[in-house]
Amino acid sequence: MAQKKLPRRKTLKLERRGFTMAAFESRDIPDYVVAELRYESPVAYTRSQFAAPAAAANQADRLNSVLAKFDIVSIRNQFGFPATEVRKRLPLAAALPDEPSARILKTKGTDAEFRQSGFVQIVPKRSQDCNKLAAALRRQKSVWQAYVAPRPVPAGLSGSATGTRLFEPAQGYLYSAPAGIGAADVWGLAGAKGKGVSICDIEGAWNTKHEDLPAGISLIGGTMITTLDWRNHGTAVLGEMVSVPNSKGCVGISHEAKAIVHSAVINGVFNLAQALTNATGQLKAGDVILIELQAPGPNNKYVAMQYWDDVFSAIVVATAKGITVVEAAANGNENFDLPIFNNTGLQKDSGAIVVGAGIPPSNALDFDGSGGFGAAYQNIGVPRSRIWFSDYGKIVNVQGWGFHVATLAYGDLQGDASENKWYTLRFSGTSSASPIVTGAVACIQGRSKAKNGAPLSPAKVRQILMNSGTPQEPGPGVPLSQRIGPLPNLAKAMTLV
Repeated sequence: MAQKKLPRRKTLKLERRGFTMAAFESRDIPDYVVAELRYESPVAYTRSQFAAPAAAANQADRLNSVLAKFDIVSIRNQFGFPATEVRKRLPLAAALPDEPSARILKTKGTDAEFRQSGFVQIVPKRSQDCNKLAAALRRQKSVWQAYVAPRPVPAGLSGSATGTRLFEPAQGYLYSAPAGIGAADVWGLAGAKGKGVSICDIEGAWNTKHEDLPAGISLIGGTMITTLDWRNHGTAVLGEMVSVPNSKGCVGISHEAKAIVHSAVINGVFNLAQALTNATGQLKAGDVILIELQAPGPNNKYVAMQYWDDVFSAIVVATAKGITVVEAAANGNENFDLPIFNNTGLQKDSGAIVVGAGIPPSNALDFDGSGGFGAAYQNIGVPRSRIWFSDYGKIVNVQGWGFHVATLAYGDLQGDASENKWYTLRFSGTSSASPIVTGAVACIQGRSKAKNGAPLSPAKVRQILMNSGTPQEPGPGVPLSQRIGPLPNLAKAMTLV
């Protein structure tokens, strides 16, 4: 596997007239290094050093000599395995030849736990040491690769404007195709409001006390980030899927589904791989995991999180259990089909549904006539064409509205002294697109349980969405070759359940 070029560390901004992407604050969370041991390296590790049997002691010694040059705070398995589980890799690793083929790995009985036991999380005291530490580890024969862990941010966009708002139709994404996904068209079918399905949103923070969210949304793991920007984002995501149908606020696409949340911050660092593993352990076949994060890739533009091998591995395990994983493609205007992404998770099938951002119908745009989010934004492009910031490529399966989605939080539609009563007309990004698709998945799985007595496989759900959706359209400068896939059409999808 080719070594990946590490991105430069800097704040990314994506700008267009009247719109600026805001930064998300997480400065107190340290950077760290993920080292992936070779399958055939019979090396384990404790919280302070590497260890190996006598026959491989020199490998552990060389790794420890690298660590000795840095002030290391902790060493642990990236997936949260205890030391006893990590040590189980030793005899199997020792029995493997150099560079084992896929056939040999299968013959020897390697499984997901064996592969994931080789991912080591190393946290130095000084975050600025991470690049040097990763480079030093990559030079060791026992290490397949090492990289600075990504610092994810929500895959959303936020902006500001003043002036008169256009409120109608506020939640156009609920309505019939081709403008929306037809959620309201299918709610009369048994199970089609997501009944019996659990959705786990993985990101950084939520306001679970919002007046329009159901009671009892539980944090099942990780530590919430305390800043308002992260909390607004998570609340807006939940609002699209599970807002309570009543006389106020919004209504969620899959409002009979059960929502739970898991923060990607674990042991004081961002660790999406372990968050995915934890969530997988608490969910069952037919449930859904939503990844609402992105991070800078090798071109220093935001990419989908399955680019990183530990995350890719965790997604594979989740989908193998029958859990549908929905993943934001990210907002980097990046082409995943470029050669720089060869042999990475951006050109391989993890089993996830990867979601791009499309342009909504123009009457869904909130504007004022004086500029900014103004008259120019009535001509931002063709509905269902790729919006300018969305990543794209062959692994991107379907799209959702990537602009001006009405949901909870932020307060530009309705403000109040309490954020429990905030609403927005401007939630945007692949972050607004992905909950639309997640809600559609929950509706399909709820319907399948009610109609067939069992959920569908993640692969079947993905295929239904792709086959039944309203096709992507080309637009100025955004041809169909920049693939983000179709917009779900639940009315057609339900005929295939």
